[in-house]
Parts: sequence; C-alpha cells; structure tokens
Amino acid sequence: MKGIPGLMHKYTFFSGKGGVGKTTLAAATAVRTAQAGKRTLIVSTDPASNLADVFERPIGPRVTEIAPNLFALEIDPDTATKEYGERALAPLRAVLPPDAMKVLEEQFRSACTVEIASFDRFTDFLNDTEFDHVVFDTAPTGHTLRLLELPVDWSRHIEEAAQGNGQTCIGPVASLQGAKAKYDHAIAALRNPRETEFTLVCRPERTSVDELLRAREELRTLGIGNFRIVANGVIPAGAGGRFATQASSQREQVRRLSGKIDRPCIEVPLQGGEVKGLSALGRFAAIAFDGKNDFLHGGFTGTRPYTGFSPAHELRMMVTGATGSKTVVLTGKGGVGKTVAACALAARLAREGKRILLATTDPAAHIGSVLSADVSSDARPVPGYPGLFAVRIDQKESVEAYKAKILSQAAASGHTGEMLAVVKEELESPCTEEMAVFEEFSGLVERNDFDIVVLDTAPTGHTLRLLELPYDYARQVEMMVAVRKDDAGATGAKGKLDALVRRLKDPRATTFLLVIYPEYTPIFEAKRAAEDLKESGIEVQGVIANFILEEDDCTSPFSMSRYFMQQHYLKVAEETFRLPIFKVPMLPSEPAGKDALDRVGRELLGMENIALAVLETAAGIEGGAK
Repeated sequence: MKGIPGLMHKYTFFSGKGGVGKTTLAAATAVRTAQAGKRTLIVSTDPASNLADVFERPIGPRVTEIAPNLFALEIDPDTATKEYGERALAPLRAVLPPDAMKVLEEQFRSACTVEIASFDRFTDFLNDTEFDHVVFDTAPTGHTLRLLELPVDWSRHIEEAAQGNGQTCIGPVASLQGAKAKYDHAIAALRNPRETEFTLVCRPERTSVDELLRAREELRTLGIGNFRIVANGVIPAGAGGRFATQASSQREQVRRLSGKIDRPCIEVPLQGGEVKGLSALGRFAAIAFDGKNDFLHGGFTGTRPYTGFSPAHELRMMVTGATGSKTVVLTGKGGVGKTVAACALAARLAREGKRILLATTDPAAHIGSVLSADVSSDARPVPGYPGLFAVRIDQKESVEAYKAKILSQAAASGHTGEMLAVVKEELESPCTEEMAVFEEFSGLVERNDFDIVVLDTAPTGHTLRLLELPYDYARQVEMMVAVRKDDAGATGAKGKLDALVRRLKDPRATTFLLVIYPEYTPIFEAKRAAEDLKESGIEVQGVIANFILEEDDCTSPFSMSRYFMQQHYLKVAEETFRLPIFKVPMLPSEPAGKDALDRVGRELLGMENIALAVLETAAGIEGGAK
C-alpha cells in the first residue's frame, strides 16, 4: 500500500464486510498521518466499536487524545441521542406549553431519534473541524451504506415536510432547518473526490469480494466515486498446511477483483498475530503502506493445547430440545462466520427431516452465496436441500409493505383524506425503515409453520439495536396517527409485542448463540453483547468457536504462531463466558456449497442417529437424506 492515505484528502472512510480488518487499517492510517505531522481524528461509527480494543485504551463518546497529533472518538448511540434531544428541545421549552412539550419529549424517545442522533453526530465531523484529517472507521457495509444515505434522505424529508404540514417524526421543521444545512454540506463533502476518499476493504474471499463490489456500485449511486481497494489478510508464501490451499483460492479472488476495478488492488499480508497497540500499529502501517518486509508474531509460543470443547450433542439439545417450534439466533462480530454456522445448522437439521426456515436480518445477506442459491424476501424452498426454506429481509420491500399496512389501518379506522395525507407524510420519515425491518423480524420470530427458525443476524451492534426495538416500537405504535384513533388496534399491537419479548426471553423457545473466532476482539465484542442481552433479560446459552487450527496441520512458523494464539484465546473464551464452547475447524477452502456445509453441520451437531450415520458413510456426503 504505497503512499499514506489521508495526506491528499481531508476525509478517509474505511468500509467493507465485517471482520475484514477495517478498524486495524483505519487505526494504522490514523497513526501514520499523525506521525506525518497532521492533526488527526479517528471516528468509529460502529455501534459495536472495537477501536478501544485496537488502541488498547478507553476511548468513548468524547474526543480523546491517544498520542501526539492523534485523537479518537467512538459514536455512542445513547449518548448521541440524549445530547441531540436536549439540543433540539432546549429552544422550545421557553415558548411551548407543558402539554406540547410532553408530546415532543415522547417523540424524542422514539426509535427514530436514535438513528438521526447517531448520524447527526457523524455529520459533525464532515464540517469544519479543528483537525487536518478525519478517518472514519465504519460499521459493516450494509449499515454504512444506510448511514451515508441518511444525509440525503433527511435533507429531502425536511424539505418535503416544510412544504407540507411542517412536522417530522422528531419534531417541527423549524427546529431542524439548521440541520438541513449541515446535512447538505455533508453530502457535498462525501461527493467531493478532492476532499474524501473511500477505502473499500475485503478479504480475498468470494463473499467478501462480492460485497465490496456491491458496495462500490451502491456508493456510486450516492454520487461517491473516489475509491481505494484493499485486499487484507493475504496469506504469505510458505504458510503451509491448510493455509496453502486457502492461499491458492485467495490468489484466484484477488485476480477476479483486480479485473473489475480501475486502480491496482492493494494487498496487505495476514500477520502471525493480532495488531494492537500504538507500537504494533506503527509497524503494521509500515508493512501496509510502505511494503516493508516485517512480520508481527502472536507472542504466545508454547501455550498448552485447549481441551475444553463441549460435545456436539449438547448443542443439538439446545437447538432441538424444546417441544413445538423454536427460534435459534446467532450473533457476533462481523466476519466470525455467523452466516456459515447458521446455514450449516439449518441445512443439517433439514437433512434430518425437520422443516427449517433460515432467515437473515443482515442487510448484506450472504446466505444466498453460502447456499449457492437465490434467496428472496419470500420464504422459498432451497433447491437441493429438502425441508430447508430461506428468506432475507429486503429493507426497501419491507418499507413499502409497512407503509401500505399503516395506511390501510388508517383508512379502515375512518380517517379523513386530510388525516390520511398526514399519516402518509409521517411515513416518509427515513426512520420508517428501521421500524419496517423490525416488523419483518418479529414476523419471522412468530412463525409457527416451521419446526425451527434459524436467524443469521447482522453484526453485533445492529443486532442489539434490533432486539431493543420492541420497546421503542411499542411507544411508536401508541403515538402513530394511524392507530391513535383506534385504541383496540394499539392494544392488540402492544399485546403482540409483549408476546414477542416473552418469547425472546424464554430459553425454551429461543436459543441465543454467540459466534467467535479465537482472538481478542471477537471474544470481547461477544462478551459485551452477552452482557447487553442479559440486561434485556436474554441469556446466551452457548458459544461457537470458528476457524480452529489443528496442531498437526501447522507446519510453518506463521501457522504455528497463529495456532498458539488461538489456544491462548480459547482459554480466555472459556474463562470469559463460562458457557459450552462448540468447535468448528478451519476448512481447507472457503465454506460454501453442500459438502462444506454438511461437514460444518456434522461438526456442530454430530449425528442424530446411527441409521443416518450408516447411510452417509455408505453413500458419501451427497447421499443419506433421512
């Protein structure tokens, strides 16, 4: 990666699929530009930010100096929401009566405010600041695209509301006109190639490359076009063992990517250990930006092998032990293998004769790539997998269906044409999308026409936000013009929400599984997720540890360094979670298609009965459906 990102631009964004190394590259960029004498700020927009983990020091929602010329901040949705509400409401307290203020305060406790407050804080740093350079470490791709669309959507919504009834879902247009100017400025900065560069990061793997290419096209539709492409985690020559097979597959993906971009693809080698702390980030910056021949080791040489994995039958009991339909939710940091684990569990259970619905709430929706099948917003059978159905939440389709439903309810309640126009205007708010996605999510959880519903969720921070929405959604249902006139409708909606919350909290009805790989960041992000879930009354039941190396397969200093690092962090995971840990070994190639999924499924669940095992042994992986 020759040349220092940021020396030619004021703003540098790092975006890509979860787990590709955006945070590490963003942090290394910030360290390097600060060392070059530029007053640099690095901002994390990820609700599950691990910026503090990478720098090995607390950061939080206030600008924090972490080295000479280097400052950092993590946008915290709760802090941003509280500050945004106070800032917006303060001028109105002196002029509005208490009853009117009470209504506005209720509006500012809605789900909408969390979204707009977070992105409003984000746009603060796309205006004039005290910094020479601002690095944005973003959430995984689908949510970053949503963040970047919001300045456009909110600017348009404010303008349209000004021409209508003068109201938005979070208050009167008059209180937001200053925000519109800020959002317009943010749009201009994002679209200006002299000010802003987007570094799109991928692993040299098929799903990661595909997501990068999709993201590039969607960014182009927003008028953004200045891209730098990075393939991170390229296995070095001579890695040996299963890494050698993976390296061959990686070369093919780098060639494919290079053929679809108009600038050279920058390749950054996979290190023998984690990149954490200012010293390691400085060394990694030299490797990545200057092509320096250096190598970071894990530092865990001689760690004793971990022997505490739980047997597969325990996981089988967790996901099938209850009578009646059941929901299985997999969550964790981006890039830990949630999608493959979800697909493998679903495919295995379907193979054994159960009727399974596999669903994804992730905007990036990779289950189609893993299954090698088209997956739509309608639950459809997956070809080649008897008993398995798959569905993805399509955000745009969800929004249109949600709007149509609310308008239909309003019309059925006897609203006048004028009132229906007000409802329609309320529904044009950009935050309608979040509520629409929640409506789809709740519908999936409530389905009882399948034995098991397996949910492949978005990366941690966004999943936690989704699971908080029943409470925000209940308030919004009560406030919506469409149902305020119909108390029975509001009561019925609240009853459904209460039932959903009870179901999510009941371990006999819903199993929550954390997916990790044995490194510091995935483990401690999962730990924070488990703690947040517990605060909501949800207990995690197990942990899936992915990409596990076998000692016999590690034949080089590089692979042994990573093996010892894994053994260390598996012990850390055991001490951290105090839960059963289930093992998925590293496969020799990228896990996709029936053979790979069946192998992962058998590793996780074992065999249901001897008869199935005999059939599969006799007929091979392709045979033996129960």
